[in-house]
Amino acid sequence: MGYVAKQGSKIHSNNYSSSIFTADTARLAVWRLIFIIGECMKITKYLSRLAEKRTRNVLAIIVMFACTSICFGNTTTLGSNVTHGGIVAGNSRNQDGTANYANIFPLDPNSNTLTINQGAIVKEASGACVGADSTVASMTNNKIIVHGGNFSGQDINGACSRANRKVNVNNNTVKINAGEGIRSVFGGYTSNGTASGNEVFIEKGVTIGSSVNGGYVVNDGDAKKNEVTITSATVGLNINGGCVFGNGNAEKNKVAITSTTVDGTVFGGRVVGNGNANNIKVTINGGRIGANVFGGCVRDNNNGDATGNTVTISGTPKFRADRILCGGIGANNESKVFTGNTLVIKETKAITVRGISNFENYEFYLPQDLKPQEPILIANDGGCSWDKSKPGDGGDYSDPCPLKLSKTNITIYPKEAIEKETKYTLIRSLEGFDEISKEFK
Repeated sequence: MGYVAKQGSKIHSNNYSSSIFTADTARLAVWRLIFIIGECMKITKYLSRLAEKRTRNVLAIIVMFACTSICFGNTTTLGSNVTHGGIVAGNSRNQDGTANYANIFPLDPNSNTLTINQGAIVKEASGACVGADSTVASMTNNKIIVHGGNFSGQDINGACSRANRKVNVNNNTVKINAGEGIRSVFGGYTSNGTASGNEVFIEKGVTIGSSVNGGYVVNDGDAKKNEVTITSATVGLNINGGCVFGNGNAEKNKVAITSTTVDGTVFGGRVVGNGNANNIKVTINGGRIGANVFGGCVRDNNNGDATGNTVTISGTPKFRADRILCGGIGANNESKVFTGNTLVIKETKAITVRGISNFENYEFYLPQDLKPQEPILIANDGGCSWDKSKPGDGGDYSDPCPLKLSKTNITIYPKEAIEKETKYTLIRSLEGFDEISKEFK
């Protein structure tokens, strides 16, 4: 049980000095728990005057359970016209035990749920959040559900750790179907540790001003098995399924984008230090993509792998004509960013990009209205490669180059729909480097 802000209520933040979990607030949390238990005992004593012994005991158990659940595994709802001046968390309490979402004093930053409804005015919002000197080891199974509200240009986090020590933020969830003023979204964010198994769902016309991230590690740790699903929304910068800015692996992440405008780059998995970005799935169905699409990116890493990644394109998405689709990028050894990467073009045609890079496998699902020699995929500059020494998001393009198809595998579906004596143009390069076509007789 947590605090439920009723319709029309308005709560202002107090001036208590701490806004994150510290050693001092840990001691304060103990006093708060003692206070709550004391209040529960008072209630129990009062009940003893009102009921028979058996009934009294049952009521006492219920009250004690309800009071202790205030501190552990909270479910908190912010209603209309609720105003907060600081960070909001699902397990936030005042010093005296009353509800206040401007300061964070988590007794247990696990299994908390925070729901924010239309009309609430908040700043940064998290299912749970800890600060620099926190001693917690993990933050798991927290949820934040946003049905509206104004976030004043700040972030939304399933779980957020800014601790100096290792803190794992795993299996947290963010769901957003309305809201304004949202800067970035993180399923799980940690300075050091793993950020894995986190989920982000965004839909219904929501605008995110900056980035959307499934799992995000600022320094060292893994970001694995995170999922980002976005439908009919707008993202101002990048999308990262899993991102590690230090040393670690960003593997087995999934990004699914439907009818969404993305002004930045789509990374299924991204490692800036040493590590791998393998076995990732990126799916784009319609919408508009303003920058590059990478299955796996190990851009500053000469030893990491970006293999076994799949990029699937369907619907009628629009890509900037000077951007690329890439299975894997960043390592010096070509096989480490090429092997097992697959590009799937599913029942669409005339998809236009600047170049295609580092896919070993191509799968084409032919649309029913495809005409002979009508291109499915247009690569203006063929297989233009990536040069990280140039400006841009970790690099820029080299000169146009061939598509390097000698080692690729091409599969056509559905096989029963292929007519005899018909030639299909699968990929066309306007610069004349290559035209991948398939003729069936």
